[in-house]
Amino acid sequence: MAQENDPKRRRLLAPLPSSPRLPPASPALSTFSDPEVVEWWSTDHTALTWQPLRHLLPAVQEMQKYLAEWQKASKDAYWQRKSGKTVLSVLICHSEADAESEWRVFRGMNTEVSLPAGSFCAERAAIARAASDFVHSGDISTIATLDPTDKMNPLWPCEVCQSWLSKLKQQNENIAVIAFQSIECKQFAVRLNDKLLEPPAMLPSPNEALSGSPLLDLVELAEGTSEYPWDCKEVVYVDGAWNFLHAGHQRILKEAKARGSHVLVGVHSDQTLNDVFGSKSHEDFATRVGRILQNRNVSFVLRDAPWRISKELIDVLCIKKVVSGSISKVDDGGKVQNEEDEEPYRVAKDFGIFEMVESSDLITEESHANNTRKSLESRPTPC
Repeated sequence: MAQENDPKRRRLLAPLPSSPRLPPASPALSTFSDPEVVEWWSTDHTALTWQPLRHLLPAVQEMQKYLAEWQKASKDAYWQRKSGKTVLSVLICHSEADAESEWRVFRGMNTEVSLPAGSFCAERAAIARAASDFVHSGDISTIATLDPTDKMNPLWPCEVCQSWLSKLKQQNENIAVIAFQSIECKQFAVRLNDKLLEPPAMLPSPNEALSGSPLLDLVELAEGTSEYPWDCKEVVYVDGAWNFLHAGHQRILKEAKARGSHVLVGVHSDQTLNDVFGSKSHEDFATRVGRILQNRNVSFVLRDAPWRISKELIDVLCIKKVVSGSISKVDDGGKVQNEEDEEPYRVAKDFGIFEMVESSDLITEESHANNTRKSLESRPTPC
């Protein structure tokens, strides 16, 4: 097999070296054809639109363009004069300076003018082009590699390029590496931090989700909102009791708004909070809902929100992201979470749409209530 004669390249699922200083490992045979071993990403996967993964699709699309241009171009065999094998690579970098696009794209092709010292892999060629255009190393987001003759795909970076990437991870630890199943570039695998990243479960379309669920009747629109969650592009969900709507609450609502087009806020009922915390809520349900609806970052409220997020809730309300503060709603209410307590955001984490945002301070509903009580008690009693 052609790939067995190429010691610089390794196939899918081959073990990575524990250190770039170790001698290169011998290439491993591929198991990519076994669907039980590898689950491929697809270009129509809805997860590619999610904020943490949005840099993957531009790499795939650019590789498709690069491949089409290579296939039409006149080839010069001199550039790959030793191996006779062409490798294409695409590098995606975050761009803050370019107002028209969030990303900058750089291409690279392997060259073998003088070996061994003068050979240059496609991945390093793309990285060098980015550096030559003054791109910051921390802005590198994704690198994709392809064999345009389709003899060695899926193709991962060689040991030298892996060494480069391991150094670059000191600037950005979340650089994704993409290898394609074939030159169709419709299915691909993703490595993140040297581990294969499995694609999250596919979410249904809004038409599939709207199935007469009782959750639909619990949605209330804030003033100025004309659309429902299932009509919106990027719905971010955040839930809690929202007693007092203290500074920590207000910050998490602002952070949620920054992550999507609309914010859906789940408000737990008095009964739910009593069941979870074993005591009455500090404020009644109507007060809590009314205050949330007045917040400018809120688009809609889900009344009587369930304590645990379910697949049905995500599907029916077309939620694209779930946000929580590092001080969670469990901490906020003063409850110590036991190991046997079920994680309320487990399903969202399984879907890959959960994000924890660092809380601005240590204030909680319980500490706010205690401080308020102490303040009232310290006031002088009128004669």
